Amino acid sequence: MMGQLTDGQLGAISIMERSCSVVSILGCLFTIVTFSCFRAFQQKPINRLVFYASFGNLMSCVGTLMSRSFLDQPDSFGCQFQAMIIQWFMAADAGWIFAMAINVFLTLYRKYDSKRLRRMELTYLLACYGIPFVPAFVFVFVRRHGARVYGDAVLWCWIEEDWEALRIATFYAPAWVVILLTLIIYIIAGRTIYQTRKQLREFSSDMSLLSPPDAEKEPASRSTQVSYGRRPTIGSIPSRLAPPPDDDLEDAVEGVAQGAGEEALVGGGPCGCGGDESNNTDPPASPPRRPLPDGPTRARRRSYELKSAAWSYTKTSLLYFTGILLIWTPSSANRVYALVHGGTTIAPLAYMSGLVLPLQGFWNWLIYTVVSWPACQDLFHELKSWVLRLIRPSSRRHASDDRHGRKPTPREQTAAPSFSVFDCESGMPSPFARNA
Repeated sequence: MMGQLTDGQLGAISIMERSCSVVSILGCLFTIVTFSCFRAFQQKPINRLVFYASFGNLMSCVGTLMSRSFLDQPDSFGCQFQAMIIQWFMAADAGWIFAMAINVFLTLYRKYDSKRLRRMELTYLLACYGIPFVPAFVFVFVRRHGARVYGDAVLWCWIEEDWEALRIATFYAPAWVVILLTLIIYIIAGRTIYQTRKQLREFSSDMSLLSPPDAEKEPASRSTQVSYGRRPTIGSIPSRLAPPPDDDLEDAVEGVAQGAGEEALVGGGPCGCGGDESNNTDPPASPPRRPLPDGPTRARRRSYELKSAAWSYTKTSLLYFTGILLIWTPSSANRVYALVHGGTTIAPLAYMSGLVLPLQGFWNWLIYTVVSWPACQDLFHELKSWVLRLIRPSSRRHASDDRHGRKPTPREQTAAPSFSVFDCESGMPSPFARNA
């Protein structure tokens, strides 16, 4: 096997392995740091599984970063350690993709929310990291005729070519079984997902019909906020149909109706100044009150929320599933070819294996970034502002004036709050049905 690859080809493979490993390590560190420190990255429940998987990606990239450094010393600690962590953590990535598929199934067919999905995480951790650990650890002590299982595997220290069948049985075959089970789950859920998309479109059209026709004609300056903790006024009720209401919103609307009834019983006008018949001043016209949604409508809205969240989660899971197919297909083809042809290999398959396997962390980081792109943009703007304040003293002075003296402008008051670069929160993500 070694004789079929020249020294130049082996050197090129080593460079590819280390370059891709460095990229993946940086991606894993970005995922771990941003998810741990910023709540904005915790809004997607699927990001929690990616966060757990990133630790395994990080460790497997450490193994591939070592590349061919210890192939000349197969019995050394470095070679055995490299082989063990590759066997252990590289296979765990397929398990996390399967866990995402299980969450899709539980969300679609068992109506799991974020709290119930979170209870599954300990099981996922034990399964994804515990099961691959058993063979990875046992192989360190297995010998046949004095030869170890772990040794020269051309790309790096791993299961030697004399144990090629063991590679398939304990590494590639379990990984592909998990991938096929994941594919089966998505095929079963395909019909449900299609029906869900159809229902979401129908529900969106129904919601547009329920909106009052004169909503667009109201001035933009009208208040559209309902204050909780005190009885709101009639003018503070939004005329446009809001997103799915909570029970607090219904209580607030009922409080408005009760307040209006009390004013009528007292005989007061709209300002509560008594029933003076000589006062002919007409009260200011109040906006039309939106109709309260009935029970079936509220139920449909809650169903809409859950189905929308399930569809969003499924789309993201499919991205990760596509990524793992790109990673495992070339390397599996290389090992099957070697098994069929008596341990021989060809350079293109060796190149592809050395390229795609160290990129597990990179692909997971790429999808994590795409899914969390709004949070990434906010983080970039915060970092940019912080750097500008460091290099421009005037910016720091203006920022200090803002904190101590100047009042914020109306636009600043209405701006969406952003997280601080140094605000490492430990809060939990928002409910699954609302944020997925």
